[in-house]
Amino acid sequence: MQKRRSHKKSRNGCQNCKKWHTKCDEQGPPCNNCILRKATCVYNRPRAGASNDGSSSAMHPRSGALARYPASIERPRGDLGAICAAYGGPTRLLELELMNQWSTHTYKSFCGMQEDVDYLQTILPRSALNYDFMLDCLFAIASLQIARTTGETNSRKYVNAALEYYNRGSTSFRSHLGNMNADNCHVLYMFSAVAIAVHLTIPQQFSQSTSMLDLASVAFDLVNGSTSIGMLGMPWLLNSPFPLRIMLSRIGASKDLIEPDIRAALDRLHSLNSQQHAGTPKPIESFEEEGTIRIVHDYELYQIVIQGLEMSYAEEAAGVLEGFGAGFPGFAGKKFASLVGRRDPFALLIVLHWTILLNSINIRFWWLQSIAAPLGQEISDFLRTSHPSLAIEWADAISWALNRLGLLKSRSRELSYNSESAEWEQTERALSQPIMQASRICFG
Repeated sequence: MQKRRSHKKSRNGCQNCKKWHTKCDEQGPPCNNCILRKATCVYNRPRAGASNDGSSSAMHPRSGALARYPASIERPRGDLGAICAAYGGPTRLLELELMNQWSTHTYKSFCGMQEDVDYLQTILPRSALNYDFMLDCLFAIASLQIARTTGETNSRKYVNAALEYYNRGSTSFRSHLGNMNADNCHVLYMFSAVAIAVHLTIPQQFSQSTSMLDLASVAFDLVNGSTSIGMLGMPWLLNSPFPLRIMLSRIGASKDLIEPDIRAALDRLHSLNSQQHAGTPKPIESFEEEGTIRIVHDYELYQIVIQGLEMSYAEEAAGVLEGFGAGFPGFAGKKFASLVGRRDPFALLIVLHWTILLNSINIRFWWLQSIAAPLGQEISDFLRTSHPSLAIEWADAISWALNRLGLLKSRSRELSYNSESAEWEQTERALSQPIMQASRICFG
């Protein structure tokens, strides 16, 4: 049996981490483990070194987004014992398995063009040998992919190992983020990108009752955080091994490539935006629904976001940049992400139309595949229960999205409103399924 290495123990972790017997990063509330498991993070006592002047909270916003960066954190020593305990076997053998998994299978889940293959399969893993946070992140996502395909008994140990790796890696990542330079910029950016997949996958592995709306809000924040890193390091990224320059040169697909049915749905979104918000020249907020839920009127913001969604559909239709549509939250921006987090109804209607795009992205992007339909269903249910009058007004748009997602086994159901019985009815309509785009990337 492999001897456990000595490691520094702390009694300052949150209550959940103590209950789960996992190492707490002590950066909360919430800590990373509680964010990933969608749990309420509670500490028994003030953490050592925590200030009383509010400066700590300013460094660690409540959101689970990549904005949660402290100015400096002591680099972790690497608690191999915790990972060994989580996995239930020798760490060295596990890491050999995970690196093999990444270099033969998992890397493909992030390839959008042919030039990504060599970078993700060879260059990034070699760079990760010099940056422990990136190596831990690769191990985490590879472990999660194995967990999806192994039996239920083994699945849990791979998920637990992924949590330990990601928790350790994210702490180290934050300590490096304040020292971005030409050498580490592409590694920091790739950590932020792969971290999105980790955050989208772990909650679903742990709980069947995961709120997809909460998960979507986290995803929007994370993508915007990753985009911010990319923008800050753009001059370095353009001259790094990461093929960003090639990717940018290939953006510009014609909107004429968008399927007519989808084109009509996006035009309808523009029309609804005009009807709802064009009469308010300046962004305003009001309490139009339920007296407590804010409705935002911002015509220009929604118009720009819908145009970004159109661009995403066009690029996916062209097939030159596969998985491009997953980056839509970054084009939508931070202000729109905050509206998604607050469950603004029109913002959610736009996200509902994005789920159709997610549902059609190549199946090798496995970390996206399980999100689209559940998120679409939850948005539909939320609009019908929290904003019934708007759901009636948007019935055609909502029913179109549900049809395209194939949420009903044989036929989709179009929502209509019966004014006499004052209740929702369902009418049958032929199902329209998206056509899966064949991949143009050749993997060796």
